[in-house]
This record gives sequence, structure tokens and C-alpha cells, in this order.
Amino acid sequence: MTCKKGGFVCIRHDEVRDLTASMLREVCRDVTTEPTLLPLNGEHVQYRTANTTNEARVDVSARGFWTRGQRAFMDIRIFDPMAACYQKIPLEAAHQKNEREKIRSYGDRIRNVDHGTFTPLVFTTSGEMGPKAKCFYSRLADVMDEKKHQTRSHVVAWMRCRLSFSLLRSALLCLRGTRYSAPTTIDLDGLNYQATVVESGILV
Repeated sequence: MTCKKGGFVCIRHDEVRDLTASMLREVCRDVTTEPTLLPLNGEHVQYRTANTTNEARVDVSARGFWTRGQRAFMDIRIFDPMAACYQKIPLEAAHQKNEREKIRSYGDRIRNVDHGTFTPLVFTTSGEMGPKAKCFYSRLADVMDEKKHQTRSHVVAWMRCRLSFSLLRSALLCLRGTRYSAPTTIDLDGLNYQATVVESGILV
């Protein structure tokens, strides 16, 4: 659940990103995945851990989500609460720790350079949301209810179900998927197709 070999941690993260972007496209304009932030031009950032590279990017952006006309930026993190670094702290503190790390990486830069808002979307691998993620998806449900004329309780139930299944599929992939990052190749040179079909009992 924590090993990054094979890219499964990234796949888990990407599925939630794409689902969130799809929901935002239903109610917002200018929705982008992996948007590149504006480069720094002598601006001072508050924290030493801030991402100051010219290629810095977050996961999703959408215009008009929190404030009309303003661009909102969101970055997703999914962590394993059973990892060794979280075993001695409460789950709520682990959520807040991950949110603070994201805010220190991007919040100051987005606010002062991109002139947008930043919201960290933190989940556990089992589907628990951090405080800011709960606020974000609650607001998203309100906007979807208003624009789609759907019952809010149904919107919330559907949203939670989709997010839960996305995290569940990703968790199963991490637990049961192959750990080899290189694709497996099959040598077809000299392969006897007829013998292989007969020996395998494949119906023709």
C-alpha cells in the first residue's frame, strides 16, 4: 500500500483526480488536470518546503468553484494510515499533517502568484476524508444540486459511492497487482500455435 514500485500509488491517486475533474466539469468552467503553475519571478514564498520549480503543477484546477471568476486549485494525496510513520498519532492528526504539507508546498505560491485558492484533498486508502476534503466535496454537492436540479442527498450518496469504489479498486490493485514496473514480453519467435492451442485445451 505504500511501495511506489510499479506505479500503483500514482494510479490510485490518478483515479481520484480524474473522477474529481469529471464532477467539476459538470458545474465549472476551465477545468484542467495537471495544470502548470505560473513561474516565480522574484516572489518570496513563506516556507522552505514550498515547491518553487518552474514545472510545478497540481492535480486539478477549476474556475469559479469557491468564488465567481477565481481559479481554484486542488491537489490530492492518498495515504496509508497503517504506515509506520502514522501508527503513533491519531487519524485526525495524520489528516491535518498531510494537509499542512500540501498547503506549505503550494498554498502561498498559488495565492500570491496565480491569485487563486488552494485546497488539499487528503484521503486515507480506506476512504476517510480530511477536513478540507469534506468541505470541498460538500460544496461540490451543493453546486451540483443547484445546477443539475438533483436532490442533494442523492448527489452526496452517489459521490461518496463513486469515490469509495475508486479508492477500493485502487487499493485492490496495490495489494494484488504485479510489482514489476517493466512490461512482461512474450517471445513469439518459433511459437507453434497449433500445439499451444491443443495443449491448452482452447476451443477453436
